[in-house]
Amino acid sequence: MSVRVLLAALLASSGALLDAQEKPPSQDDGTASPPPWEQIRPVPMTGGLRVFWNVAGGDNPTNYREAAAHGFEMVDLLNTYADYPGRQKENIRKTLDINKNNPWQKPEFFERIIRRNIEQRGNQNAIFVHDIEFSFEEDVDKAWADPVVRAASKATSRDQFADAYLREWATWFTLPCQWAKERFPGTPIGIYGPQPFRRDYYGIAGKSAQQIDGTHQSDAELWQHIDPFVDYYVASIYVFYDKPDSVYYMAANVEENVERTRRFGNKPLYAYEWLRYHSSNQKLADQEVAPWLAEAMAVLPYFCGARGVALWGSEPKRKGQYYHTLPVFAKSLGRISDLSAKIAAAKLMPDEPAHVLWKAKRPLVRRLRVSADEWIILAVNPWQAEDATSHVEVPLEKGPIKVELRGRHSEIFHCAGEGVKRL
Repeated sequence: MSVRVLLAALLASSGALLDAQEKPPSQDDGTASPPPWEQIRPVPMTGGLRVFWNVAGGDNPTNYREAAAHGFEMVDLLNTYADYPGRQKENIRKTLDINKNNPWQKPEFFERIIRRNIEQRGNQNAIFVHDIEFSFEEDVDKAWADPVVRAASKATSRDQFADAYLREWATWFTLPCQWAKERFPGTPIGIYGPQPFRRDYYGIAGKSAQQIDGTHQSDAELWQHIDPFVDYYVASIYVFYDKPDSVYYMAANVEENVERTRRFGNKPLYAYEWLRYHSSNQKLADQEVAPWLAEAMAVLPYFCGARGVALWGSEPKRKGQYYHTLPVFAKSLGRISDLSAKIAAAKLMPDEPAHVLWKAKRPLVRRLRVSADEWIILAVNPWQAEDATSHVEVPLEKGPIKVELRGRHSEIFHCAGEGVKRL
């Protein structure tokens, strides 16, 4: 089935949640094999932009080799708290299930397990990502009310405790980073887990800046203690719904994270993506994202401040090239690849916040200024039908231009002098 036919088959709907009676979008029935790597275009990046392959499966060596040949860089993702050799008897994550509010109560095997896991890491010619995900009691007052935790903190006041509490939770993330840097100096180290702005779907749309900051205040407070120990940031933008909203959700989460990290410097941010819908959506779990979303995922982060995307996946029972949508993703990403040196050097111009455009159901437009005479523009109108067209006016230095948007395509326009070229 062609991409054009697949796109035409998708339902154009704009509700926020999957209705209980809504049918999932048409997908390949599983009988046809995904296209081989030979049918996927290379996507090499220059100028400092990057694209990563972090997909594990039953045919790892072949896919890693092919991905590298197509321009993807590798990721060494470590399940930092796991205890595979010991059959999880000393799994650090499990100890947190009964310890949500005492950061000073690390298990006695904390350092030993983490250092062992780091020592046994796989690909040393890759960026290193600690996968550390857990929740803890974020209400400082509740933690302060616990006499055991209060005593462990040695704090003499609630304010002193508040700073010490988050600072100590931060060590659960920073110590693994320190130990990885000691063992592998020169390797870029980052974390998949906490973020400067924690992934938030509906929490952005329709909220004021003050409300957003209030919801995510602990993110920033925790991150200030983590930041000195990482070399890059990760924004997780796995897709949950086959909805127009998903475009704005991705843009908003990347932009909010970029905005919050600028106070610390200019480290790169990489957007983690998955070519399947997030498994928390039971109606779409294990299905590949719709082609129009794969197209958006490939390019949108680069127009929101990210310096790269990392394609994650786990395909333990599948062989060969895993995804029907990878050719669509790579073809879309190729537009970034072809202009990567210009995009890397361009200035991201201020545009209306994604959550404002989301609430108003207006097209998302993002502009990169290469020079006064050269611009690269992203524009997408996910609210319209696949066979519809619309126009949007884009302000440039020499005056506005009007561009045509086709269906749900993530359109990229290269404007040089008086010419406008659709990529």
